[in-house]
Amino acid sequence: MNIPEITFPNEDKDFIKNPYPYLKELRNSSPIHYDKLSGLNLITHFEDVKEIQKSKNFSSSEPEDYVKDSDEKLINPKDYDYFWKTEEFNLLNLEGNIHDELRGLVAKAFLNRQVQELRPFMETKSNELLNKINREKFDLLADYAQPYSIAVIGELLGVPEEDYEKFLYWSHAIVKMYDLKVSDENATEAEAAAKDFYIYMSDLIDEKNNNPQNDMISRLSQVSENNQQLTKDQIICTVILLLNAGHEATVNTIGNSIVALLLNNISTKNLDKNYDIKNIIEELIRWDSPLQFFQRWVLEETVVSGINLSKNSKIAILLGSANRDETAFKNPEQIDFERSNLSHTSFGGGVHFCLGAHLARLELEVSFQNLFKHEVTLVDEPERTGAFGIRGFKEINVSFS
Repeated sequence: MNIPEITFPNEDKDFIKNPYPYLKELRNSSPIHYDKLSGLNLITHFEDVKEIQKSKNFSSSEPEDYVKDSDEKLINPKDYDYFWKTEEFNLLNLEGNIHDELRGLVAKAFLNRQVQELRPFMETKSNELLNKINREKFDLLADYAQPYSIAVIGELLGVPEEDYEKFLYWSHAIVKMYDLKVSDENATEAEAAAKDFYIYMSDLIDEKNNNPQNDMISRLSQVSENNQQLTKDQIICTVILLLNAGHEATVNTIGNSIVALLLNNISTKNLDKNYDIKNIIEELIRWDSPLQFFQRWVLEETVVSGINLSKNSKIAILLGSANRDETAFKNPEQIDFERSNLSHTSFGGGVHFCLGAHLARLELEVSFQNLFKHEVTLVDEPERTGAFGIRGFKEINVSFS
């Protein structure tokens, strides 16, 4: 079976506003489509995405024998020195023994018990921010979700509070490199932010080594296994992963979720009293995933849904499409907090299952429980950022009643 060729509309405003009807068309016509713009084979079905997330036939790191096509249009992150310094040991980019060893060390410094210890801080910060807002109109993102999430990450890492704004900017700038197609302007900004972040973190790690505290960076600096310790670059890459995945994804999940509820005429007031808060979180992440795709390389020729994928070809697993797949979810276009299948693809799977899922779920639980004390109303229609991969809004003006 031939793979249909398409031009993926990731810069089309209507598509960005609501990509799901188009993704449904893709699923219904073929399980795989080849995007002529990016050179990626797009995987659309839930079962295929879940299988690829667990399969050893696919790699998140570039194969050693991979030869880049002369007309390949995607930006190569290795061409940006400081961005690559913050990405080289990112767990999402590694495979095999180096991934397993690094993940094992990071996991020892990131236990669920240590995350649960942050609950009182989260509750205090969430209440503090919501008590300060103008109930008649405030930006759910800038006035609440962003300062809430960056404060939690800052507290976890041990970053001084006066530097939170820097971390917020660095995160916003660097994640622009993760979209399906990256402009030269965004790549240049991401490189400059990565340089500033790298230099700052290098100094902070030195400080934590000399004076360790009860924080994540101190633990990462001291954790060991079989006489192995994390290098400074490995710690920096781990921190940027926690910052970008832990902050950006949480902020966009809060924003996407509240807008989803309001556009579907679901009252926020006491929602957690009517349904299990854990079901609410998983269903809202499924319905409008904050992360829409991951790229992978094919290590050996393999077959997906009866279609051959050649060795060293590149794929993108479309998480948002998989989460709306009719073969996996009954009435997937509906928000249903009593689903029997609460599984989704947004936290990954296999060895790359999100290491910070327990942190994200706790942040969302505390945040939603406080937001659901109020009837939230949209003041005006929110506008999407314009990015496909990291799905969120520019601002979300709401009121409380």
